[in-house]
Amino acid sequence: MITLKILSLPRTRLSSDLHPFYRWKNQFRDHGINIEIIFNHNNKRMYNADRVLLYHRYFDHGMKNALKNVSENDSRLINYLYELKKNVGKLVWFDADDSSGTTQFPVINYVDTFAKKQILKNTEYYTEKNENKNVNVWLDPELKQKKFLPCPDDQLHKIKVGWNIAYFDHRYFRLQHLLSNYVNYKICPLKFTNVDEKRVLDLSFRGMINYNKQIVTVSQRNTLLKMLNTLNLNVATGDILPRKQYLGELSQSKVSISPFGYGEICYRDFETFISGSLLIKPSVEHLVTFPNLFIPNETYIPVAWDLSDFKEKAEHVVSNYNLYKHIAINGQEVYKRTINDPEIFINAVKQVIM
Repeated sequence: MITLKILSLPRTRLSSDLHPFYRWKNQFRDHGINIEIIFNHNNKRMYNADRVLLYHRYFDHGMKNALKNVSENDSRLINYLYELKKNVGKLVWFDADDSSGTTQFPVINYVDTFAKKQILKNTEYYTEKNENKNVNVWLDPELKQKKFLPCPDDQLHKIKVGWNIAYFDHRYFRLQHLLSNYVNYKICPLKFTNVDEKRVLDLSFRGMINYNKQIVTVSQRNTLLKMLNTLNLNVATGDILPRKQYLGELSQSKVSISPFGYGEICYRDFETFISGSLLIKPSVEHLVTFPNLFIPNETYIPVAWDLSDFKEKAEHVVSNYNLYKHIAINGQEVYKRTINDPEIFINAVKQVIM
């Protein structure tokens, strides 16, 4: 039996990436892995461990913002990693940021593994020294918000795929992740809407245009919102709705469009699978991610990053919905099967920590 100690924030939305460790703690033990989650970096139990996983959001928030925005000047963090590494079998940094890019490479020298939710197939991007590079690879350089610090060539091998937000607790109640130790899925299951339910809307997308061009989360969204009025479709759009109303609307829509935000993979992707809508999304073929639920024209329909082909594809899909409905069915079934199988997740975690 080995012990995997995880340094995390207390159970909040910010630490929702760790939900499956709460959900499948017993199954991990059956695999010879004892999960221990710790909420204070000064806790002596952090030391003398077989494996330690450091959830990066802890250092943004749990140390009173002293280490926010990882950089070469974060001496407190570097000293902590250095001392911790001397006392543990293997040290894993989990970069929980949403993008396939990162600003966190200054820590990679001090850990054994640098895990991310999704990484680029072209890993050379991480080592290239170019001041104009964007952390968000799909954006123009002038829209970048964070300085990109390249990965040292001799550290590139440490980068591994972790797990993405497919494993977030997507059940109806937003506070469900706070109770994940106590309310299991047999008592409170994730409820799916059958794809064959009556769908009176052609397409659904909620959001407001933001005119601050420097906010990366709105670049694709702004373009999309301007295009929606040009569609010859019955579109539900406008301001953000209360969650119950939003999910109800999505469950009545044939198609859902999910642009990139802070990262390429969004909560809306999985809300779409849950609601039985057909996912149209900018292509994520540049990514390696786990679980990879994004199979072009099998579980989602990809469009160009600049959305230049979105109007044509959306109108064609809705006009021929019965020919494309199987994609929504496939997406929902693959997602449902994946998130309910602890073996898939545990085996993936083993690849990261072993």
